[in-house]
Amino acid sequence: MSVTEGSQNRAGSGGEPRQNEARMSELALPERLDPIIEAVTAVGGPYGGVYLVGGTVRDILLEEPSFDVDIAVEGDAIEFARSLAEALDGRVRTHDKFGTAVVLYGDDERVDVVTARTESYESPGALPTVAPGSIEDDLFRRDFTINAMAASLRGEDKGRLVDPFAGHADLDAGRIRVLHDRSFLDDPTRIFRAIRYENRYGFRMDEHTAALAHDTVARGHVHDLSGARMREELIALFEEGDVDHSIPRLAELGVEQAIHHHAAADAEAARLTQRLRELNERYSLGIPSWRLGLTALGRKLPPDEIHAWLDGLKVRRRDASQIAGAIAGAPRIAHELEQDGLSPAEVVAIAEPHAPDAPLFALALTDLPRLHDYFERLAGIRLAITGADVAALGLGESPRVGEILAELRRRKLDGELDGRESELAAARELVERT
Repeated sequence: MSVTEGSQNRAGSGGEPRQNEARMSELALPERLDPIIEAVTAVGGPYGGVYLVGGTVRDILLEEPSFDVDIAVEGDAIEFARSLAEALDGRVRTHDKFGTAVVLYGDDERVDVVTARTESYESPGALPTVAPGSIEDDLFRRDFTINAMAASLRGEDKGRLVDPFAGHADLDAGRIRVLHDRSFLDDPTRIFRAIRYENRYGFRMDEHTAALAHDTVARGHVHDLSGARMREELIALFEEGDVDHSIPRLAELGVEQAIHHHAAADAEAARLTQRLRELNERYSLGIPSWRLGLTALGRKLPPDEIHAWLDGLKVRRRDASQIAGAIAGAPRIAHELEQDGLSPAEVVAIAEPHAPDAPLFALALTDLPRLHDYFERLAGIRLAITGADVAALGLGESPRVGEILAELRRRKLDGELDGRESELAAARELVERT
């Protein structure tokens, strides 16, 4: 028997089963769904039920202007998706291994289709074992009550809200509540998801759910997550809107210690992340928000632990180099740029290693005018000539080409060169000295 079987209380707050509690009402379906409803009416007869599920229902009830369309089918989802795609004059991508499919139609419209299923977990943090089930089974496997609602899309049943765990009431109350007491043990990533929902909607976990999250962290089960899954949850958290709530919430629930024992998920990390985002946008640097967030979160790590931390999270080498360079290099950059009498070329020489992340983090920490000048003006100063131009002066593929280009850029940064002709003249002079 799996760890989830035979021991769960549904809608665990208070520990009382809620199987018999249901809120049945009509869901007003947006006009955007009309083509899908028409197609489901045409092809859905052989199936036990066809339902909008999860976040789709939640977002419709919240009157969100855009939402993903997720459908659960009591039956073969892939067979249904093929029929749906034909009815919509679209195309289908199937994932036979997982029993799921994606229907694409119209102007970039998309429908995700899954077979209604049950899940069981052999150990905390493990991926689930799945089997076909009813819509009630499918709702019970979900993370929170606000995501455990469905709306029928078939015939006279169309729009009927299936809400066996009082998710609509929790949505109205702004409450995040798990469906059973083992929810976070089964999947500790749900703790990160709960924080994101709190942040996104201004909701809060109820007392029992928060206590379960604390307990899961305290028992070390967040450590059971693979580094890659932890990374994906942190990316999702840092890519989503304002972080003033979500970052300190990691500390409140004890999750920061599971991320790293030197991680600092505090108000300062939230402030720095926001400041980094603002500067990143101001100077059009295009740094991913998650990379900025990890820099702020990991800013107190000892230099000799940074790369091991990022390797454990399976961060790609280029991104890891930028984050590590920012954490370790920003204080040094800030300190060196406080010296008197630095030339523009010297400023660039100090700021440029591990750019753009390291100098940007130094700027977020200090707001030094020299770093503003670096991003506003100096970083964009480039030579008009290339290595090929220098090589054509008689050097060929000599390493001296790179040395001359570096010297020419230094002169241009310091205002000694202006335009292609002056650069070529200076290059000839340097070649002749070779």
